[in-house]
Amino acid sequence: MDTLARIFGSEHKVKAMRLFLFNPGTAFDVGMLSTKLGAKPRDINTEISELIKAGLVKKTSVIRTVQVKKGKRMVAKKTREKAFVLDTKFVYADALSDFLVRTHSLERKKIVKRIEKTGRIKAVLMAGVFTKNPESRLDLFVVGDNVNTSSLDRVVKSIESDIGKDIRYATLSAPDFAYRVGMNDRLVRDVLDFPHEVLVDKIGISGR
Repeated sequence: MDTLARIFGSEHKVKAMRLFLFNPGTAFDVGMLSTKLGAKPRDINTEISELIKAGLVKKTSVIRTVQVKKGKRMVAKKTREKAFVLDTKFVYADALSDFLVRTHSLERKKIVKRIEKTGRIKAVLMAGVFTKNPESRLDLFVVGDNVNTSSLDRVVKSIESDIGKDIRYATLSAPDFAYRVGMNDRLVRDVLDFPHEVLVDKIGISGR
């Protein structure tokens, strides 16, 4: 059990808090939460019940379309299911969100080690959700040669599972990155010219 899990009671609760805080306005039913958090519905209900009592989460409902059998054929039917959403009136939402972002960023050495196993990594930058800048086009930017994109994708998915939010990322080879910098490529400039954190820099990216 990691430090946050010890403080908050369980790993699933930490993941649930990140999921709701990083996705305000999105309603999740128990099935979605079970998939996102990798937990059994029974455990989900226990954790959500505590978050509701704390005022972080409130009950709502969602409309789902399911296929049901009618005679000899399947037809679409809309059903209303119980769901949960971040309570925007929770006074500590911003502070807690910032804390969870920062504590996850403290694990960046572990993230870098996993990314470095996917190829000859030259640079790794974090932006977007990691710098609390929702306007950023990317959350993770990787420059490297012979990068195994399938392996990198698995690393990204593991990060998504931890923070409860989809990660927008891009990867370029070192030559392609240098070319795009020279051309003032919009994607590269959108990362370098706005708030970001450099985790790896073997090509002098910090001075560009």
